[in-house]
Amino acid sequence: MANVMRYRWGPLSLKWVHKATSVDVEQGDILKWASGGTVTPATTSANATDIMGIAMSASPTSDATDQQIRVAEIGHGTVFEFTVDDSSTYTVGTYFIITGNQTLDSNGEMTTFASSGTNCVAVCIEDLDTAGTEVLVQFLPGMFQAQILAI
Repeated sequence: MANVMRYRWGPLSLKWVHKATSVDVEQGDILKWASGGTVTPATTSANATDIMGIAMSASPTSDATDQQIRVAEIGHGTVFEFTVDDSSTYTVGTYFIITGNQTLDSNGEMTTFASSGTNCVAVCIEDLDTAGTEVLVQFLPGMFQAQILAI
């Protein structure tokens, strides 16, 4: 997948975070929180409980170990445009799961919020009446808004 600016409109909560060692991060990647306080691209629906944002800058594997990238935190009502795996029509409220670092797939309706790692992560915000491969979505709260921990 090539570098693609996925942000379309809405509030931006930007963070500068370190990427995991020897990982290729492209602009537009869905990022998950990894061990050691770093990020790495999310590639499957099993990464749902760890996602924290969308890459707003890129960093190839050849970059230094402590390379920082700019990330748009999800869960603030920000609208992104993502590629979907199947060419279909979508209505407002359709839920999507992660199928790749920059791809989503429709998953019908959500039955239980935040119950497993394979949960829906985004919701369609504009009807797509003609079959296409790009859909406008808002992501559900990410790992930083998912819960408040007692210290």
